[in-house]
Amino acid sequence: MPALYYRSLIAAAASVSLLASGCSATRVAQDDAVAAQLPRAPQEASAAPDGEMDTEATIWTVLGIAKKPSREVGPRTGAGVSPILWQATLDTLSFVEMEASDPVAGLAVTNWYSPKGKPNERLRVTAFIKARALRSDSIVVTVERQTRTSSGWQDGTVAADVASSLEGDILQRARQIHIARIRSEQ
Repeated sequence: MPALYYRSLIAAAASVSLLASGCSATRVAQDDAVAAQLPRAPQEASAAPDGEMDTEATIWTVLGIAKKPSREVGPRTGAGVSPILWQATLDTLSFVEMEASDPVAGLAVTNWYSPKGKPNERLRVTAFIKARALRSDSIVVTVERQTRTSSGWQDGTVAADVASSLEGDILQRARQIHIARIRSEQ
């Protein structure tokens, strides 16, 4: 037989030997001051809870050849609701408390609030996310306005640009969240 055959056989045996010794070796901590000052690489949290086996790992992800499929980050939302738009809606409307929020349906309704310096006026914002796409027609915002009179609260009109301005703010925040997620994955 050719010498190349014997060389590859010896290389394979040495590789198996090194692999077996590496699996059975114990890690020895070094108390050296130089080693203690080295920065440590951040460790990823296990996707599986403690004590459970990660069933999504493949040989390629374990060896570091392929990336593990990333899980959807962000709040759990319904099938037709964008998690990015939902988070952007909550961030944009964070200046007032929420009366109702349903991430599965994509509906967020704020409590009534009075703008500063206008105690006889109150507003309520309703945001409805209609799609998973990050587009202007994926979200609808309505603003209700009431004014106080001697007989109680009366409905009033709201300028059309108020709702469209809030939609634009939500979409701008959604773009920022989307860009931040892309950068963190790189």
